[in-house]
Amino acid sequence: MPLLKRKLGHARRLELMPAASLPMAHVQHARPLRIALVTEYYYPHLGGICEHVHFFAREARRYGHQVDIITSNIRGARYEPHVIRIGKSQPIYANGSQARFTWGYELRKALKRVFSLGQYDIIHVHSPLSPVLPVLAIEEANCPVVGTFHTYFDRSIGYAIGKRYFQKRLDQLHAAIAVSHSTTIALNRYFEANWTIVPNGIDTDVFNPHAPRPAALRTDVPVILFLGRFDPRNGLTTLIESFKKVRGRNREAQLVVVGDGPLRKHYYRAAGGDPDITFVGSVLGERPGYYAHSAMYACPTTKASFGITLLESMACETPVVCSDIYGFRDVVKHEREALMVHCGDIDDLSDALVRLLDDETLRARLGKRGRQEAEQYSWAKVTEAVLDIYTAVLRRNTHE
Repeated sequence: MPLLKRKLGHARRLELMPAASLPMAHVQHARPLRIALVTEYYYPHLGGICEHVHFFAREARRYGHQVDIITSNIRGARYEPHVIRIGKSQPIYANGSQARFTWGYELRKALKRVFSLGQYDIIHVHSPLSPVLPVLAIEEANCPVVGTFHTYFDRSIGYAIGKRYFQKRLDQLHAAIAVSHSTTIALNRYFEANWTIVPNGIDTDVFNPHAPRPAALRTDVPVILFLGRFDPRNGLTTLIESFKKVRGRNREAQLVVVGDGPLRKHYYRAAGGDPDITFVGSVLGERPGYYAHSAMYACPTTKASFGITLLESMACETPVVCSDIYGFRDVVKHEREALMVHCGDIDDLSDALVRLLDDETLRARLGKRGRQEAEQYSWAKVTEAVLDIYTAVLRRNTHE
């Protein structure tokens, strides 16, 4: 792979968190690294990439590494140390979902300056072939670049048209990571790369069966939980229709919807004022409690590269009902931690919900097995795998 020459100089270093301010991890690497994580998606945007970047950064700092998150300015963002924001984040609707891109005057120049000041050892770009910030990061990097691919998709007109352009940027990566096998299936339709699969992680201390119970959850009936962005691909309309069928079969339950988005009015109308459907909006700190005190987590998503919310539920010993799709098959197996249903099938989903409502023993069995499986995805294990990739990349770069 082509190697990018590191620019040396006497530029001022960016302020970074002292390693001593966080507990040290149980394994130490050869030397502390200066790491830049570049992402279009970060808080207050909610989603799997934000979670991945946040928790990896936290864990890498515990190893003594110095980590900056480089992203764009988004409405509602608060100041956070070691989060560097350049340009403005613009939401757009693409591929059946809400995406974002960064724009702004002299954006390339601003990013180049950040890289120069940071004097990074590694630049790690998330969704590296996504415009605008990730692609700019690859082009302007002054040290080795690692990329993590997060998304499964059926097809991409942009990749088809710009195949040569994007392949060239992909070839500039010193390591290409995919979060799941399904992600590589999507990418291999257009590109060639030597993929390394490193899954998303889960904080099994935060997500646990003993998290406090949120006030929005009733105690007189079982709770069916939905948690996710209000995005058509997340299947909330399918779940609402399935819940109505569950109620029509004389099963008592509460459907709790955690999430928000521009389509909120659409889903409120779909719920039709049903008193047993509770919308609680977006939550962060209380998420483990919603999982832990629900009878089941329903995830009728139609497209996913990895089931991070499935892992969160499993870590809380809560059984899962989910669509039988590529990304979820990488995480769960039918009848082991989850009941998997035909994607978009309202009747199949309602049958699975009723089955779990009626069988407390099955719920307990799936939940216990889910917790065991989730522990294999701890952020400590995931972070160590990525740091090992950094070490290999830097060793190769030194020898070449």
